[in-house]
Amino acid sequence: EFKAIILAGPGSDLYPLTERENTPKALLPIANKPMIWYTLQWLEQGGVLDVEIVTVRESEPEISNYIRGVYEGMANITVREVNEAGTADALRQVAPQIKTDVIVVPCDLIIDVPAAHFLDLFRLRRPSVATMFYEAMKSEGGGGTSKASTALPCIGIDQPSSRLVMLKNLDKSSEELSMRMSLIRKFPSLAVSNKMQDSHVYVFQRWVLDYLLARPELSSLQDDLLPLLVRAQSQPQLLEREGITRFMRPRYARDHIDENDTSAQFGLPDGTDLDELDDSDPLKVFVYIRRGGIAGRGNRIPQYCDLNRIVTRISTEARVEETVQQAQRIQVGSDSMVGAYSKLGERCSVKRSVVGAHCVIGKNVKITNSIIMDHVTIADGVKLESCVVCKLAKIGDKAQLKDCEIG
Repeated sequence: EFKAIILAGPGSDLYPLTERENTPKALLPIANKPMIWYTLQWLEQGGVLDVEIVTVRESEPEISNYIRGVYEGMANITVREVNEAGTADALRQVAPQIKTDVIVVPCDLIIDVPAAHFLDLFRLRRPSVATMFYEAMKSEGGGGTSKASTALPCIGIDQPSSRLVMLKNLDKSSEELSMRMSLIRKFPSLAVSNKMQDSHVYVFQRWVLDYLLARPELSSLQDDLLPLLVRAQSQPQLLEREGITRFMRPRYARDHIDENDTSAQFGLPDGTDLDELDDSDPLKVFVYIRRGGIAGRGNRIPQYCDLNRIVTRISTEARVEETVQQAQRIQVGSDSMVGAYSKLGERCSVKRSVVGAHCVIGKNVKITNSIIMDHVTIADGVKLESCVVCKLAKIGDKAQLKDCEIG
């Protein structure tokens, strides 16, 4: 029914964590599991078992090794290398092989909305596109990166139908919001907010991929394709001018399938009379809004640190793995984790932090609000606060570091 495409890009906003000698973005640990593990589990629990991970050349070998040799799940997973480009460009490169509706998910999303619930709404409403926005969590930050919040779009939602009918990026200095009269006339019950963040989860009917193939100038799903489809709902002239009309269901179905053939790929039951289909409002963009709860993307260092803290706090995994060697008088907080085969020296303290596997932590080391990846060596007397330490790093005696990324 659905094919899932996981976008696992290079993670340029997570530099230096994603430098070539460090870790591909999709494999960066969150509570000692690669972030893509959470995406795969979310899809599997929603019944989506046909999964393709789309990534760049530099990341493909490590991700493939993880999927083949480490990951345990039910899904049929393939990893495909594409040219580094925008999200729409990446989807366009794999679109010819997709025969069903498609769900596109970023590799860095953690959200407590079940995928099955979201997909059931898509099945029920049959929009051209379904997307999900969530209330942005307040960031506590981490690492040396600025804690400045990212700009959020201004969205308009038709309350009776839950359609996303406005999507604008506003200048922070602007105090005015302009709207077209055609939008207000068509959707008079409009709720407007600038507190919601795009999850980058999109479900597309199959015809949208055909449209994307025909429009190579559309580079980004978030910045190009979605705003165009949102505007076209209230501006009929855009449907013709942008060439959308000839691809849309049911018009596209009427022009391209035989009445005796199944029309399931167009979201229509077998035996549907194509002449009875309603063409009056065929383009619909549905939006699911998640308020509260757990929702976030680890696409920037402060948000990546936030997700580590949240997931570690609620995790049911062991706080300290059985294989960890613990010296006397160590302290590991209930909001922290220590990975397998690590060593903790005497009077070592770990609070609000995650320590990876095969790490060696010296005596009198204090680690607070930090992420320590695998195979890190920390000498005696070190103090770390709000730091991210990449795999294989070594920190010398009595170093005191705060708000740093260490490669």
